[in-house]
Amino acid sequence: MGPKPAIFSPDGKVLRTFDEVEKEARFWGGRLGFLPPRSVVSCQIGNAPEFFSFLLACWRADYCFLPFDLELARDRRDKLEKVCGVTMRMENAKSGQRLVPVNNSATSLMAADMLKVTSGSAGEPKAIRFSCAQLLADCDNICETMGIGEGDVNYGAIAFSHSYGFSNLVTPLLCCGVPVVVARDMMPHALRDGLAASGSTVFPGVPALFRALSAVGPGSAKPRLCISAGAPLTPEIAARFAETWQTRIHTFYGASECGGICYDASGDSGIEAGFVGDAMRGVTLELMEDGEPSRATVISKAVGKGYHPARPGEDFGGQYVPGDLLERGAGGYRICGRVSDFINVAGRKVNPVEIEQVLGALPEVETVVVVGLPAGSRGEEIGVCYVGRAEIDALRKGCARILPSWQVPRHWLRLEEMPINSRGKISRADLRRKLLAEG
Repeated sequence: MGPKPAIFSPDGKVLRTFDEVEKEARFWGGRLGFLPPRSVVSCQIGNAPEFFSFLLACWRADYCFLPFDLELARDRRDKLEKVCGVTMRMENAKSGQRLVPVNNSATSLMAADMLKVTSGSAGEPKAIRFSCAQLLADCDNICETMGIGEGDVNYGAIAFSHSYGFSNLVTPLLCCGVPVVVARDMMPHALRDGLAASGSTVFPGVPALFRALSAVGPGSAKPRLCISAGAPLTPEIAARFAETWQTRIHTFYGASECGGICYDASGDSGIEAGFVGDAMRGVTLELMEDGEPSRATVISKAVGKGYHPARPGEDFGGQYVPGDLLERGAGGYRICGRVSDFINVAGRKVNPVEIEQVLGALPEVETVVVVGLPAGSRGEEIGVCYVGRAEIDALRKGCARILPSWQVPRHWLRLEEMPINSRGKISRADLRRKLLAEG
């Protein structure tokens, strides 16, 4: 790629050419050269230009790269570094970035090129092992399915350290020569102005960002492709954005363990709740049960090796089964809920998505999330958090007209906005705490 621009600032300034990324990679390689091959090196610098060259240096030296979100708490980071046997960390300093030795008695040599951090079932972060070949397969699947190439410019608002950001922003630059804008200001006006000034053509975002951008309008920004992942895109957000920006949002579904799974490539501005399109190129999706929502097996060269620490028989073997419930419809798949989200009301299973769909169709409801709350011998009771002007009594009556009495929520809380975590997802744990605090 030579002198071609590789990394831009939001105002359109060239921060690095591909030659300069290469030169910087050699610099970091010299700083790390004393570590033995297969050492684990972590990185916690956020969306910085140095992310790309440092990753390249690690892979060329045969090190295992472990990126952390900037918002990951220190105690959780330290715990993961100990479990993964990290020997060196790159972190931010006043004058740029610095390398910090990690005093770790459990130093290990990792049979992987990268570890992705994801949340476990109990909310505790854990690591997934990947080879470069698996990461490249995910990059190829994404670029081919979405039609992203060298002529595009990605706008890097989502975190490079997250699976979504890594596969849509980092590997396309390093492996396919797709330039990227390094963005850190998430305010709606800053995002819009950055998209315009940088001439970005592709914007991978999350529903919360698209909702905020709908309020400020496009100005002179003209992205040709807008992608939403990380959390469910509601029909309301999709319609509002399409109206104000005259651009359709394409839903993208994936998992940290296996990369991209489905993509909605259609040109329809209206979407059905939970619709995620068809299986991506290079991905086979097999429903476990026909004719009803069920879990699905993802078969792809992009599926990771398995979790770390590895346990006998836990390697993925090229297949992974996410916890989501899917059903096949016209044009693709729809997510109907998660196995772990089902609410146990006195021994009867309730799919919260069914209640969310009823409430979402009622007037003056913008966003709604249904959760289960502990209720002693009854198992759980149904709680609702929502954003909108609707009165609770009207919502309760609306549910009673459609749902059986035992599915009508008992606990209600109206919010100004939904709590969003650092990955752009609605925090159900926070919502449960808020409902329990309300009594």
